[in-house]
Amino acid sequence: RENFKIQTTYVKALQGLIEEDGRVHTEFVQTGAATGRLSSRNPNLQNIPQESKWSRDLRAVFEAPKGFSLLSFDYSQIELRVFAAVAQDKTMIEAFKKGVDIHTLTASKVIGLGLDEVSKEDRRLAKALNFGLLYGMGVSAFAKSSGLTREKAKEFVEAYFREFSEIRDWQERTKEEARKFGYTKTLTGRRRYLPAINSFAPQFAAEAERAAINHPLQGLAADIMKMAIVKSKEKLVEKNFFGEKARMLLTIHDELLFEVADDIIEEVGDLVRREMEGVFDLGVPLRVEISKGKDWGNLTKV
Repeated sequence: RENFKIQTTYVKALQGLIEEDGRVHTEFVQTGAATGRLSSRNPNLQNIPQESKWSRDLRAVFEAPKGFSLLSFDYSQIELRVFAAVAQDKTMIEAFKKGVDIHTLTASKVIGLGLDEVSKEDRRLAKALNFGLLYGMGVSAFAKSSGLTREKAKEFVEAYFREFSEIRDWQERTKEEARKFGYTKTLTGRRRYLPAINSFAPQFAAEAERAAINHPLQGLAADIMKMAIVKSKEKLVEKNFFGEKARMLLTIHDELLFEVADDIIEEVGDLVRREMEGVFDLGVPLRVEISKGKDWGNLTKV
């Protein structure tokens, strides 16, 4: 089934979409996602598999032209950084400021271990917990995603909220405001209306509550990315790089992909990273990881 999907959805489909210039062109939609994220269609180039055994081969067919390389700029854990800043959780903010791995710290706090005692499995569970609670996941869903029993999952969630108490306070406050006003909003002012938040049907109300918690986080991350796109282009235009020597190809949620002339890679890398990391004063440092390569499937960290 996987092989059939890869063949029909990607290999054959993309071959049929190659235009006269030898490229595949996507359309970006600004109004497709309620959180403000850009989406891609005809074809959806944000959806090229990352986890499949075919991922590298599929991405490797997207090559930079001669004399150019692909540069990827990826915001590191941006939604967790936004989470810490919006909820004003002192422990998480301090960890990001000191450069401590947030999943290792979470495992340390929740399980009661020293930072150097946290195993890969402990970190995996903590990562599932961090991202799950970011999206308003409950105990049952966490048990299912982590493979823990419901009782053990409940213990983990309770320990998490004891250690990161500002997180729960912010979530409850956000849901209450959504019930009162009918919407939630990001720090940049983007609103998402949630008419089902006061529904008498529990499943609709619960879904709206999850959206109420998620929107201020994912929505702000999306807005930061859009501001980064604009600022990066402005700086590249100032340097007379934009268009001929540096081209912005794709935005894939937390990542920007550029095509850059080989002789200015270092300069463009520094410039774009500086703009992306400084575009919004979050109170938590934004970090960008850069990778480069001759094709999209074989990018290596710089």
